[in-house]
Order: sequence, then C-alpha cells, then structure tokens
Amino acid sequence: MTSVFSPPLDARRITSALAGRGLGSEVRVLEDTASTNDEVRELGMAGFPHGLVVLTESQSAGRGRRENVWHAPPGRDILMTVLLRPKERLEFWPRATSIAAASICRAIEDTTGLQPAIKWPNDVYVNDKKCAGILAETFSSANGPFMALGIGLNVNSDSFPAGLRTTATSLMLEQSDQQVLDRNPLVIALLKQLDHQLQRLETGFAEVVTAIHSRSWLLGRTITAIVNHREMSGTAVDVNEDGHLILRSDTGEMAVLSSAEQVRRV
Repeated sequence: MTSVFSPPLDARRITSALAGRGLGSEVRVLEDTASTNDEVRELGMAGFPHGLVVLTESQSAGRGRRENVWHAPPGRDILMTVLLRPKERLEFWPRATSIAAASICRAIEDTTGLQPAIKWPNDVYVNDKKCAGILAETFSSANGPFMALGIGLNVNSDSFPAGLRTTATSLMLEQSDQQVLDRNPLVIALLKQLDHQLQRLETGFAEVVTAIHSRSWLLGRTITAIVNHREMSGTAVDVNEDGHLILRSDTGEMAVLSSAEQVRRV
C-alpha cells in the first residue's frame, strides 16, 4: 500500500472556493490538536461567528458519539468541525446531523464516484464499511447557543486498529486504483453541500429526508438499537419527516427513534 500522503490541507484554497457562502468565511488548519470539536467549542464561547471551519492534520483525542475514540493517522484524512449559529429554532437543530450525513454522501459521490450509504443516525458507509462519522454538540454561551458540527472522514487511511479492520475503510481503499486523494476538493465539496443543505434545516427538510431514504444502509433490514440503555429489535421500515427512524417490532408494534446509543444490523 502506498505511504504517500495527500497534499496538505490548504486554508486559503478552501476559503477562496467558498467565497460568498455562509460557511468557510474563515478556515483554520491546525497541524495538531486534541479535538476540533473542543477547539470550536472554545471559539464559540468566545463569540466567533457562524461558518468558522477548523480542520486539523492530526488529532490526539478525537471522539465520536458516546465518547468513542476516532482513529485517524496524521495527514491522511478529514478531521473538521464547523461552528454553526442557525437562525432556526433550537427544536430544529438536531436535523443538522442528518443534513451532514446527506452532504457527506453527495460530496463523496461528486468527487470519487463511490456510492456511500447512511447508517442512521450519524455514520456514512461505503461497501458496508464505515468511512465517516458525525458528532454534533450544542452549547450555551453569553452570545447565544451554537453548535459544533464535527465530521471525521477517512480519505487516505490504509490501515486500522485490529478491532476496526473488518468494519472501517477509507475512500482510497474503496477505489479500484487505490490512489491517494487530494483532500482539499473533498473539503470544498462537503462544505458547499453543507452550506446549501443547512438552508433546509426548517423548511424544505423533506428533500433531505428523501436523500437519506434513498441512501439508507438500514431500511428493510433487521436491526438492534440501544435506546436509553434499553435494547430494541425490529425492522427499520422508514425515516419520518424529522429524519427519525421508524422501527417495526416482531409483534408489529411501531416505534419512532429520534436517537440511539448504538445501532447494528442483525
């Protein structure tokens, strides 16, 4: 497997490509940090505006949901958090995770030709392996509430810890030529999609739901989910107008899941 890293992340190139958009008016690329979500939390508390983007080449304490560790070797992947201050009511903010998942899929499709799928609620898969995860955290501050929307996307990773080798992948590994990818076009495509789709946070969200439905990794499958520390099993039958998963049990009972601590196909 090649050991050549992709070109470094280029803040000026990304900012220039996003000129005039709500996201990316300021882009920071760090050589290393503990967590981009933690960086954005601190910047949000200090009053930085909507649309700030923080990326890093190396992350020592990256995490996913439930404090799971996010593995990423330096200089190969996209480790990014966006500072959001949506104008929409707080009740609509949880939809940002679904919007991010759909945006990741479209960016991957547009730049690589791969066909990703969404594993509700916050993962993206390629060829039945995880390539991306989303961590959305909302905070209160003296300047009002804000969200740190974190995205980890495996782009050029070519190896994973023993416990992830059968379940994780990267975009490079899934391409037939397995050539190293320039991450900058992917970041630009992702932020453009995210900027556009966030306009549907309240009105027009049905289009996002349609995108999620068509790319779902779970619909029609038997799954188990951990919800409020309780295991539920059934068939994933639909995604409702808020992006929540509809689960049908073996007895025919229907449950609407707005979130889950863990989801897996049986």
